[in-house]
Amino acid sequence: MQNYYQFIIPRMNGDSLEKDFPRYLGLVRKGIGGFILFGGRLAVARRHIRLLQEEAPHPLIIASDLERGVGQQLRGGTDFPPAMALTSAVAPEGTGSIRRKALSMLRDSFAAVAEEAAYCGINTVFAPVLDINTNRRNPIIATRAFGEDKETVSFMGSEMVRVFGACGIVSCGKHFPGHGDTEVDSHIGLPSVARPLASLRRRELVPFKAAMEAGLPMVMLAHMSVPALDPSGLPVSLSEKAVSYIRDTMRYDGMLITDAMNMGAIGRYSEEKACCMALRAGVDLLLHPADTEKAVSYLKKARPKADASRIERFRRGLLSGRIQRPDFAFHKSVSDELFRLSISAEGLGSLHRPFLIVLNDDKEGRGSVLIRSLRHNVPGIRHRTVRQGEGLQGWTPPRDTDLVVAVFSETRAWKGGASTWLLRTMAGLDGRHSVFISFGSPYILDPIKRAAKIFAYGHSGPAQEAVAAILAGKTHSSPSR
Repeated sequence: MQNYYQFIIPRMNGDSLEKDFPRYLGLVRKGIGGFILFGGRLAVARRHIRLLQEEAPHPLIIASDLERGVGQQLRGGTDFPPAMALTSAVAPEGTGSIRRKALSMLRDSFAAVAEEAAYCGINTVFAPVLDINTNRRNPIIATRAFGEDKETVSFMGSEMVRVFGACGIVSCGKHFPGHGDTEVDSHIGLPSVARPLASLRRRELVPFKAAMEAGLPMVMLAHMSVPALDPSGLPVSLSEKAVSYIRDTMRYDGMLITDAMNMGAIGRYSEEKACCMALRAGVDLLLHPADTEKAVSYLKKARPKADASRIERFRRGLLSGRIQRPDFAFHKSVSDELFRLSISAEGLGSLHRPFLIVLNDDKEGRGSVLIRSLRHNVPGIRHRTVRQGEGLQGWTPPRDTDLVVAVFSETRAWKGGASTWLLRTMAGLDGRHSVFISFGSPYILDPIKRAAKIFAYGHSGPAQEAVAAILAGKTHSSPSR
């Protein structure tokens, strides 16, 4: 009988690795395909991944979402700028404006991600994001995409594929056939892209084709309805017609993996049935079902035909052996400089007695680094922090001050975009300020019409410090694209 464990990549929680290790070890002994790692400490993850590989009957696929580097998931790893920030640093006016020094740093950053991943024991990185930002109201892509045109996304994504490959790391392009032109977060519901196939070929599919030509080893299929590929409305991740298109028309023979099977986009089916449908469609790997044992039990009864030969060939090429400790200090210096180069602005002038308002759209309090840096650079600056749900009714800024509004709103799974509270609060401040700063998606500032704007793309400490230096007049930003 087919061993269906080999087709599944379940979740591994890094923060509870030691406590849950017996469960992960049990799955390894049953022949599990591998794991997707979330959170934890690098040293702990490294030790336990090595132990699991030593016990495994075959090389395990150890994957992780590292779009922003190992620091995105693991404490002790380096946190790099998101994709949109990298493009702003390297090619602020598109691929025709490439900064050669920054391009060298970009490649260094991709190599750093690969080196740190390999050191930890991660052999598969779910990146690059090959979606194109064609819809500014998209709640889940935004800063995760390299850009708004196929040329930029193709160039940047292919660079990542080539550098990862040279370092022995498997890259996984996502989210096929392109999640950029949607307004629904597939973690919550089923997005749909209703444009004709000819249009998809001219735009959305171009970065995927370019990455494939650069040696892309794996593609993640999106939980999206794309009638041009399957008129039935089935999510691409479960569609035999979509798989046939990528195999037969695009001539792609690499690995195909679903997006996470616990996402809301497949809600019309049970996870177990969806897993069965994906395998029957010809998908190679099932990512992150909520209950592995329940999924395997269903598959054993349904007995979908699934080809393990591609997985076996794939495993033979996975990186193995101990890796030398990376130069984390150098990696941080590259990251810090890319963050600095990425920041752009429009309409920014000198400030007179700035008063800082920090708007936090997430549970985590952000902005402490910005406040501390501004206090150091602008003596006597005053500030107020406002968290989600709190109001500013009746509040007016002190007289003879320039109001600076710092907006912290991260693009993240299950969030569904910026909250109505944040958008309402921002609208209430429009016209009563001098500067708006986005430490996240630049598109969130689209409704703001009467202010200078600074785009930082992410909330990291180096980004906040760089913005503080710009506000203090100590450095200059690049003009906005």
